Amino acid sequence: MSKEEGSSLVWLGLAIIICIGSLRLSLGSFQNPGPGFFPFIAGSVLGVLAVVVYFQARRTASSAKETKGSLWTNPGGVKKVVLTTIALLVYAVSMNYLGFLISTFIFFIFLMRTIEPQRWGLVILESLLASGISYVIFEIWLQAQLPRGIFL
Repeated sequence: MSKEEGSSLVWLGLAIIICIGSLRLSLGSFQNPGPGFFPFIAGSVLGVLAVVVYFQARRTASSAKETKGSLWTNPGGVKKVVLTTIALLVYAVSMNYLGFLISTFIFFIFLMRTIEPQRWGLVILESLLASGISYVIFEIWLQAQLPRGIFL
């Protein structure tokens, strides 16, 4: 069993635990979500992603040995981890000052240009979509109060 297969099974187990724990709370409905609603959805998404990673790892292992080095042995990999961690900390702090929308937009631009460089047009489009969709889901649909920042 490869590392990817093993780690995906660990994540699948964690997803099952999260889903079972959230079922003990009230799930509620889509119109009136209970305290277990969001953890159940998050656990379900985590479980689906773990299964996808497991089967991708199985397919990769059966077709050919992976020649790519691990994240920690790759010189650029450690730099990406450090930059992402710093970006997450700055994102969390800046959210109170700039608000959710602006902070999220800037955070995604940073990730898509610095960590995994992409074309500017694609970066702007994906950042707008990610911040806009998450705003609609949390602020409008779930009516969660997101940080507004100094501009609103």
